[in-house]
Amino acid sequence: MSRLGIERQNGFIYEGKENPSRLAVPTPMVSQCKLIESTSDLASMPRGMDSDPFHWIFREESFDPVSRVRRGRLFQTSSNISWEWVTVDAHPFSSSDFGQGRSDGRVRKELSVFIHCTALLNRPERGEGLQLAIGGVGAYSLWRILQTELTVNQDVLVTLRAESAFGVLPSLDLSVIPEYSHKAVSEAYTRVMNVAYRDSPTSVVDQCRNLCAVVGARWLFHLTGNKKSLEDDLGVCITAVRDHFGEKNQRLVRAALEAVNLLHPRGKENERQRYQLREVSNEDAELALHATGFVLREIGWCL
Repeated sequence: MSRLGIERQNGFIYEGKENPSRLAVPTPMVSQCKLIESTSDLASMPRGMDSDPFHWIFREESFDPVSRVRRGRLFQTSSNISWEWVTVDAHPFSSSDFGQGRSDGRVRKELSVFIHCTALLNRPERGEGLQLAIGGVGAYSLWRILQTELTVNQDVLVTLRAESAFGVLPSLDLSVIPEYSHKAVSEAYTRVMNVAYRDSPTSVVDQCRNLCAVVGARWLFHLTGNKKSLEDDLGVCITAVRDHFGEKNQRLVRAALEAVNLLHPRGKENERQRYQLREVSNEDAELALHATGFVLREIGWCL
């Protein structure tokens, strides 16, 4: 097994097979992280190494901004001791290390020590399909675990995909949205962004449906001048789009709106019972997000 050590005083990173005694050069990107098995887990995100040293550590190896895929190694604490003294290589650019170092070029430092993350391997399917929150209570990002592997050094290597509405939902272009619709559309859009990949799938579908209804109604009002459309629910809005454009036009917009609209009853217990529907899944929530983003792109209300 390999070990990772984070120095308490300067944050230097050390690694090694049995002890984290060798300085990691160049300094890798390491972050605290937390496995998200329910939405309530997000309420107890790491508060930093000094306040909360027992959370998992993610060491990044690569990141592809185009595919939004990230790879790295996961570590867990090696014991219930937050900080321990370890003999490590002196840092070549730290004068304090040489001032107190031994004749063999080594020095004693206080480290938080981590080992490969067996806790993830013990989860069903090695945690594949679960979310991993990387960062701390002040700022974190959500990632989906696509694959979990073991290297020859027994490191736990994970492949992650970004869980973010950015890139799925395009940014609004307020310059083309009628000014009287700015407030309603922006607020509905923000609510979607606030729940996307952070709240339950049902909440995501609900907010996507609300945004679709707000956007669809105001788009129709802008085209027709009919104020009654501002009061219409999404189902009525879909019919109004067909009536205005005709059966053969804007079919994809109607289909995207219909997909979001039909997902909505799955989040209602009585509706599921009445129509024998399955519960809303994470994949359903992703479909709702993509369909909502498609509508914004298709009507030209985004950047």
